[in-house]
Amino acid sequence: MNAIRVFNTIKHLKPAQILGRPVFWLKRKFFGPAGAGDEARESHELKRLYPLPASSGFSLTFLNRTCEFSADKMFWQSSDWPEEQQPEKLWLYNLNYFDWLFEKKNPVAKELQLFLILDWIENVRSAHSEPWEPFPTSKRILNWIAWLDEFKELATPLRDCIVESLNSQVFRLQHDLEFHNQANHLFANLTALFVGCIFMLESGTKTPVMHSDLAIFSAKELLKQMDEQFFADGGHYERSPMYHLDMLDDVMKVRDCCRQLLKTQPEEFPAELVALAANLHEICQKKLPLMKDWLACLTHPDGLIAQFNDCAIRTGIKSDLPVSEKPSNYLLENSGFFVRRWQSNYFVLSCKEPSPPFQPGHSHCDILSYELSIAGRRCIIDTGCGSYQNAQIREHCRKTASHNTALIELSEQSDIWGAFRIGARAKVISRQFDSEKGILIIELLDQYAQHFRREIVFGPSSIRIRDRMYHRRLTGTFCSLVHLHPDCQIMPASDQGIINLSCHEVEFSIQSGARIRSEMHLCYPEFGREERTVKLILSNHETEAIDYVISWNT
Repeated sequence: MNAIRVFNTIKHLKPAQILGRPVFWLKRKFFGPAGAGDEARESHELKRLYPLPASSGFSLTFLNRTCEFSADKMFWQSSDWPEEQQPEKLWLYNLNYFDWLFEKKNPVAKELQLFLILDWIENVRSAHSEPWEPFPTSKRILNWIAWLDEFKELATPLRDCIVESLNSQVFRLQHDLEFHNQANHLFANLTALFVGCIFMLESGTKTPVMHSDLAIFSAKELLKQMDEQFFADGGHYERSPMYHLDMLDDVMKVRDCCRQLLKTQPEEFPAELVALAANLHEICQKKLPLMKDWLACLTHPDGLIAQFNDCAIRTGIKSDLPVSEKPSNYLLENSGFFVRRWQSNYFVLSCKEPSPPFQPGHSHCDILSYELSIAGRRCIIDTGCGSYQNAQIREHCRKTASHNTALIELSEQSDIWGAFRIGARAKVISRQFDSEKGILIIELLDQYAQHFRREIVFGPSSIRIRDRMYHRRLTGTFCSLVHLHPDCQIMPASDQGIINLSCHEVEFSIQSGARIRSEMHLCYPEFGREERTVKLILSNHETEAIDYVISWNT
């Protein structure tokens, strides 16, 4: 292994990440879920009293893969699956999140849902299996609590069995908090620990002091993470609109839990816990409007999010502002995005280095990259995120050549390696927007200290992009890339240097004095969903300068 690469990776880590990894490993190895055996026996007996519904066959779809199941033989963990059919780990995670209890795309009858929860309690007991890893455990705790809240008529023995399992999962989670991972994983852990402990206290736990202490601990840690993980502009520091949606959901769950606690304020709750809940509720109330505004900025006119960094396309927050001839511009200084809306057009550009420095695992080599919608239609896109486990797809989606940026051909802005590692990093050295002239200028140094400058000039129905490079250190062709939406078609053009394009009813063109060639490119609007599209490669062998204009009829 390259020692310099490893050093450039670990030098950014927090001490808690370096020390936390071996501690996490030891806890996972030597601590098991308390009470899992007793709960398994109880759930087995309850399944006999409440037998499997007549129709027990069903299917679940995650990451664009559908699997057929029979409830009497569930495959909850990788060891249950035939080797040739084994799904990706993220697919198993989704199965064990239990989000599907509430999803319309995965309809499962209520009685069958109950049977499957009991089946999970009976058959998933190994602390070393995927279902008991801290992230799926965190998701499952929140989903089972929400499910119990909806299913209030559930018979007492059944409810008690599920509550006991939740109690074991909460205690398991306290040993597995992902301080070594930080970021969205740690926030999800703390959210589940806090909500889970409050739920246990409200359910009449046999160990109120322990649950109160854990609730107080998790509330304090959540306050720290709220301050650290969210930028002043409302964005989450991993800079992924997809993960921002997950964080938004977690913050709302924390807020709702605090609101309910403050509304009832049971006398047995410690005063410190009530005070922390009030503080946490106030912070959530302040953060949520900013987070929603940020998400609205990163949402295209079609109502779906921009696809920067690790991001599958999901529904965002569509702007309710009326269409205007006057442009609206937003330079999100903290999270590093520039957004422009005018008429029915939308432009968004990434202008920040991998973030956060100590956990850039979800970052891509996408500085200077942009997406463009014209007349409400996506025309220029990001490659997306197709897989976390397939090494070839993972590298393809993260590399510089998969983004709409400038580069020396075959070079990388930052040293991406492994599935979630970055060594030497690119750095943004300046960014400025002149609103009167409609000019955006971004400059960066890549991992080799090569200097790139992108100037963008906005017109009513055009965008002029000027890419420049200085201080070359690598050999290779200077290029600028444009990735087209899969529905875009290249039309015949009479003039050299002009590419005419059509995307549904939207027609636009790209004109440049540079050489333009095209090649097939694979993009991933969702995990597990591959689409073929076209990548335009603009190159100039004579100078370190490339200019091109994207224009359309209004």
